[in-house]
Amino acid sequence: MTLAEALLSPTRIYAPIIAEMILRSLDGVKIMCHNTGGGLTKIMRIGRGIRYVKDDLPEPSPIFKLIQREGKVSWREMHEVFNMGVGFELVVEKDHADDVIQLAEKYKVSAEVIGRIELTREPANEVVIKSRYGSFKYRRRA
Repeated sequence: MTLAEALLSPTRIYAPIIAEMILRSLDGVKIMCHNTGGGLTKIMRIGRGIRYVKDDLPEPSPIFKLIQREGKVSWREMHEVFNMGVGFELVVEKDHADDVIQLAEKYKVSAEVIGRIELTREPANEVVIKSRYGSFKYRRRA
């Protein structure tokens, strides 16, 4: 894929998957977050006293590596600003994760478990990212 093709590729639309989840009253879904305008840290705006640990992220597509390299952007900032290929996140009870993944696959959307949540005693939320590009902690004020 050329740079132009990557930049012009259509945006993934998640609405049909979410609509079916709602229509089927799919159990176990606790949080939904569309990762635009906040990258992989946007989810920390939701809830209180939650640590979102993302330690099994997929490899970012070449476009993100190009932006990082040519823009001389730190990997910390890349994860904070860009979704790195993770366009939508769901926090789902562990027992229901396979149901959600199968539903996404029905719509030909790749889905996988990328981490977990931990409840904390602090009111502020955190995102912890552990990737091959480093480990980063982001904190939102309560």
